[in-house]
Amino acid sequence: MWEKSNIAKFWEENKAAYAGDVSSPEIIRLSRGYIGTKVLDAGAGSGALIDLIPNAMGLDLAAKHPKIIKGDISSMPFEKDSFNTVFATEILEHLDEETQSKGLDEIYRVLSREGHFIITVPYNEDLNQDTVFCPKCGASFHRWGHIQVFDEKRMKEILKKRGFEIIKMRILPIGFMAAHRFLKYFRYFLKKLGFLSACSLFVIAVKR
Repeated sequence: MWEKSNIAKFWEENKAAYAGDVSSPEIIRLSRGYIGTKVLDAGAGSGALIDLIPNAMGLDLAAKHPKIIKGDISSMPFEKDSFNTVFATEILEHLDEETQSKGLDEIYRVLSREGHFIITVPYNEDLNQDTVFCPKCGASFHRWGHIQVFDEKRMKEILKKRGFEIIKMRILPIGFMAAHRFLKYFRYFLKKLGFLSACSLFVIAVKR
């Protein structure tokens, strides 16, 4: 298991594009009508999402944007009920059980009543497909540090446990839809033909 200091170093030194660099416009479109005036992006990456939302701010172990605060999702430096929308896009799959549990509790704490929690995670991912090996020590790990797998049942369980009510849940090829704005309208046919395999679970939940 990677230590948080090593995870932060990995992302601080990362030169590759983040998933949100491409998918953020599509996530905003899918979230239309649920984005409030006080917005937090937890695990904000490069800041691509907050660049598209007025007055939004981010939190990340590696702060790579002026509006991102360096911090840990499991111990957020914000007051209770600080935000009416919290995004967690492509972040929960990176967290160990303890950090994920504390992180979800923290999101519930900083989100105001009737506020919206918007999530994307890889859907039913086969972690073995992206497992790589270190040639020096022989250790195996997911190339992007994914350690959690999500489907509809698991997502419902972890959100209901904390008092969230799911109001929308869809399985979508969000990255493809963002990169191919015209072809996305034919995604169902492309999926049947076997061209779309990697999908995301897109969820909007409300704090009751």
